[in-house]
Amino acid sequence: MHKVRIAVLGTGKKLPRLVSALLEKQIIPAENIFLSRHDGPDLERFEASGCRLLPDDASAVVKGEIIVISAPGPELAAVLAPFCGCTNARYVIALSCKATLDYVSERLAKGTQIMAVQTNTDEETSEITGEAAYTRAFPQYMKPVCRDIVRALCTELTEDGKTV
Repeated sequence: MHKVRIAVLGTGKKLPRLVSALLEKQIIPAENIFLSRHDGPDLERFEASGCRLLPDDASAVVKGEIIVISAPGPELAAVLAPFCGCTNARYVIALSCKATLDYVSERLAKGTQIMAVQTNTDEETSEITGEAAYTRAFPQYMKPVCRDIVRALCTELTEDGKTV
């Protein structure tokens, strides 16, 4: 179990699914997961598990060492927009079918360390796979925890064409 503090934010069906998976697989302690009431009533149930439900996204971002953002493709830019000025020197994991490194980098502050995970959901099985890319300066020591966070949701994760 990783002891980092994470803010899990966004929209869509994958967001509560990710939080459930993090708790079930014991990737992050519940008290280290920060959620926003702004992201919908589906997240309120996690407060009973020990996750911290804060009044808005900004409050969650301030608390998290890693910011995990999940959104459907058409909504990703809108979800990233409020954070564009406050992500410098932070780690951001973006999960979406549109989450390429260029797409996410264009929408966040310079100096943000990004793991962009372009996801694909199998419509028959609902399994999610992901292809990850990192900013050049993303530290090696942070990759294992970020991979574990993503693998809680994705049944398969690849980097540079290799399964990790």
